Amino acid sequence: MADLSNSKLWWWWPLMARHRRTLYWGLGATVWCSVAASVVPYWAGRAVHALEGQDWQGSRGFLAWMLAFTALAGVGRYLMRNTLIGLSREVEREQRESLYGFLLARPFAFYERQRVGDLMSRVGDDVGTVRMATGPGLMSFLQVLSILPVTLALMFHTSWRLTLAVMLPFSFLALGFYIIGKWSHMVQQKLQLAFAALSTFSHETISGERVVQAFGLEAARVAQFGALSRRHAMLSMKQSVIFSAYAPLSAFISGVSALVLVAYGGSLVVRGALNLGDLTAFTGFLVALAWPMMSLGWSINLFQRAKAGQERLNELFHSPERSLPPAEAITLPGAPAAIGLEGVVHRFETGRGLGPLTLDLAPGDSLAVVGGIGSGKTLLLQVLAGLREPQAGRLRLDGEPLSEATLRRHWAGLGWVPQEAFLFSDTLRMNLAMGRPEATDEEIWEIARIVAMDDLIRRLPEGLDTVVGERGVILSGGERQRTALARALLRRPRLLLLDDALSAVDAETESRILENLRGFLGTSTLVLATHRVFVAETCNRSAIPPGGRSAGPRRIGGRPRRRRRGRLR
Repeated sequence: MADLSNSKLWWWWPLMARHRRTLYWGLGATVWCSVAASVVPYWAGRAVHALEGQDWQGSRGFLAWMLAFTALAGVGRYLMRNTLIGLSREVEREQRESLYGFLLARPFAFYERQRVGDLMSRVGDDVGTVRMATGPGLMSFLQVLSILPVTLALMFHTSWRLTLAVMLPFSFLALGFYIIGKWSHMVQQKLQLAFAALSTFSHETISGERVVQAFGLEAARVAQFGALSRRHAMLSMKQSVIFSAYAPLSAFISGVSALVLVAYGGSLVVRGALNLGDLTAFTGFLVALAWPMMSLGWSINLFQRAKAGQERLNELFHSPERSLPPAEAITLPGAPAAIGLEGVVHRFETGRGLGPLTLDLAPGDSLAVVGGIGSGKTLLLQVLAGLREPQAGRLRLDGEPLSEATLRRHWAGLGWVPQEAFLFSDTLRMNLAMGRPEATDEEIWEIARIVAMDDLIRRLPEGLDTVVGERGVILSGGERQRTALARALLRRPRLLLLDDALSAVDAETESRILENLRGFLGTSTLVLATHRVFVAETCNRSAIPPGGRSAGPRRIGGRPRRRRRGRLR
């Protein structure tokens, strides 16, 4: 996406640069339409002048020319709209695809400081305002630029005195448009921020509707939504009032010009300095200029809105986070990964975080990280997954430092199961095979038996082809976790990271899954984070994080504690 932040008047040109040929065709069609439409009043005036002299034959000829240029103007108008409006749709498609690709290439830290509703408003509303400016707005602006020279030339050719008198009121129109445009730009920026806040609040409320209902917060959320909605409506009405000022201002100036035409032009006709046909032509010229001048205000308003929208998009494109390396085909070794941390530190602004930490895992080794809430388990796994870059120290993969060049290679062999399992609104088969689309049904069923969800699949109405709904809404929390675990295991990863992956599963099923996972030990390097001590027995090493803070270097590793067995009293 091009950098448009420093552009003022021509901020939209980088969007159109790759479509220069189409834009030139649209400009040519616009000039064709405008020239043909401008000449029509000229032939009308000649026809009326011929009728004054009772030249019936000449009048019919001029009317034929008038009809021919009217048809040419119609054809040009069709080509103009088809070319420029189609171009704006193509620009909209490219910008949305570019923005979507940009978002997918953002690192983990980018989404920690962004709101989903705000991102959706930029993808939808802001891109839409840019499309309106690069389509209808640009078309109207080009019409004005192309019709003014031809019409003014014909008017000066007819009577330069009447032309100056008629066009004098239009000089005040530019000043009015400038003042209204500056006001519109300021209000549009506030309006887009209000729309982003409204979208974010709506997204959070709908996503957390179970919490809202469980705590009886419906009335409070509705009241908050009403406040945000009223602010958005107030700004929308304010923008509508500003937009509505363009048409009355244009109509008033056009009315003043018509008054000058009748008064001064009529006096010229009476004195014999102007004939009736020329006065008729001037009337047609004013009519031809009226709509372009009125649409000029509309197009300026669209440009002001789009400029505000593009500024918000540029803020997004200029985010400080570096882009992720592009995806590529990678051939991985069949052996498990060797992973190591050397004095790794990663802390948040509050001071809580991880490290300094040193860790060495040989290929096929397994480590259980046991600790309570806030002890740094998730942060450790995010660093191991390459989702967070250490602020100090190094992460090594197979003996080589992990860098941007090797990050995709690391992810290609990674199986990652976060605490909150996310499922897509698609079939269960697609969610299971997302990391390995070529997986066969036999392989899917094999993994399903390992994670104890084979019975679940048989109970579903369409088996693997059952649509699980948005975020897997038809499945329970434990079923979603098992689906995410199966998705990771199906990849046959070299490094398997499980972040409390069975916290929502009942004890009996959890024991069955842990027993089945022992068959994977040795084929993948495993790091398992949990707050349950007995789960650590699955691994051959265990460690306890330093509770989110550390005063000095720490090396983790060792044997798991065996849980005590006894009876409840």
